[in-house]
Amino acid sequence: MLEKYKKQNKEIDIFSNIPTMADLILPDELQERKDYLSLGYNKFSRIFTMTVYPEQTWISWLDDLFYIGNINISVKIEPAQNGTVINQLTKKLVQSQSEYATYSRQGNILHLPELEKQIGDLEELRMLIQTNQDKLFFATIFITLNAESLEELNEKTKILESELNKKTAMIRTLTFRQLEGLKTMLPIGEVPIPNYERNMVAGGIGTLIPISNPNLSHDRGIFIGRNMYTNAPIYVDTFIGPPALPNPHIFICGTSGGGKSVALKTLAARNIATTGCGAFFIDVEGEYTNLTKMLGGKVIKIVQGESTGINPFEIEPDIKGNKQFLNILDKVAEIRALLATICRNYQGRTLNGVEITETEIVVNQLYAERGITSDVNSLFERKGGKLDSGKYAVGKIKKKMPTLSDFQKKLKERGKCEELAELLVPFLKGNSLGIFDCESRITSDEEILSFDMSEIKDEFTKLYASFVILTWVWQKFALKNRDKRKLIVCDEAWLFLKYEESAEFLVNVARRGRKYNLPLLIGSQFIDEFLSSESR
Repeated sequence: MLEKYKKQNKEIDIFSNIPTMADLILPDELQERKDYLSLGYNKFSRIFTMTVYPEQTWISWLDDLFYIGNINISVKIEPAQNGTVINQLTKKLVQSQSEYATYSRQGNILHLPELEKQIGDLEELRMLIQTNQDKLFFATIFITLNAESLEELNEKTKILESELNKKTAMIRTLTFRQLEGLKTMLPIGEVPIPNYERNMVAGGIGTLIPISNPNLSHDRGIFIGRNMYTNAPIYVDTFIGPPALPNPHIFICGTSGGGKSVALKTLAARNIATTGCGAFFIDVEGEYTNLTKMLGGKVIKIVQGESTGINPFEIEPDIKGNKQFLNILDKVAEIRALLATICRNYQGRTLNGVEITETEIVVNQLYAERGITSDVNSLFERKGGKLDSGKYAVGKIKKKMPTLSDFQKKLKERGKCEELAELLVPFLKGNSLGIFDCESRITSDEEILSFDMSEIKDEFTKLYASFVILTWVWQKFALKNRDKRKLIVCDEAWLFLKYEESAEFLVNVARRGRKYNLPLLIGSQFIDEFLSSESR
């Protein structure tokens, strides 16, 4: 009875159940198979060691492997004794010099270049180590792949081998030695698997240190999908700015039916929903109408012969430093590029010297006649009154802008470019291409606009419409609302690259858009046209 009582009242040691290091790292189960380990429910691992290294390594050359996902890389590094290294290098150097002398006496020049390089490398390495400018190390690389099934593990193994083959490196599965490999991977400072060491100088050791993050994602923004290797969510903030994102523009390329338009719609819709930004869609196929209406925007249908309410001569204040001004010179360049695109399509030529000069003179005269100068205040009347809409305004009212008819009329009156003046007749109000010969009727209060060009069938009219729309959006919205976030979504952008002037304008928007919170989202089927364009 006494013994039983003592057992029941045995004192419990409160420090006896403290977790040890082994408790923290041991899996629930550990079964060693031929070429993999089973570590519990849906947990499988396979351990490799690297046997062949690339002839030349570079910074972060191992980083690509992390994209496979759920992978561990362990690099064991041990410094070599300088005295031993120098002795071995000297022995190898003498051997190489002896071989070189033997081949030279025999007249066998086949191996001489290779031996010359080897002798030079050995002499240089020995000198660096002797003068403490470099040091030799022994490195061993072990890689562990982890997966939730054997099928996934085998698939990852193929990907790993393929990635390393691209780098002229090879790995070997630790067959019947997986448990030893697991011990090697643990941070306990032991290397139980010898004979896989590779000697490297300090520079080579530095290239083994991973420096990149396999999960490329911003800490805020819109959700665009998951990393196909790590399954981690990826967020993109188009407006995050430098240094996280120096260039806010996005280019999406793929074959027809590959999902380009879906991707553009998703990016635009999620940006609008999460950031409240504005958006402007250049809709060649009429695919963005439903999305625009769903987001509360306005659809402007471009139909030949009908006015759109968009005036290519519309001008808005630009900013230089902290000061606003009217950039009439930029407007001259835009009109000149538009006319050059028209000439190239209809006559297979660009503007000649006289036409370039006359274009600049006429555009400047049209603004001067309305009292519009570089001063922002010259853009407005200095009194209130009745607007075209029937409403009354108090204070400044924006002056009426010149139109294409005004330009063509004055160009014809001057008599120096009669051919160009006649060429512009189809583009005047009432004619088939007179869709932009009008005053602007769309205010900058509109934040989401879709320009539906689905009823325009010929390629040039689509190009002409896209060019004018982009110019107008830049002037009406980008320059006027610099701090307002907005997107330009341009599907089938390859249309612009067919003409030098329109390609240059697209480049201009891309280069200057960041300063105006204006990312450019581009979709195209033909990446070759972008890569071969001189304006890229």
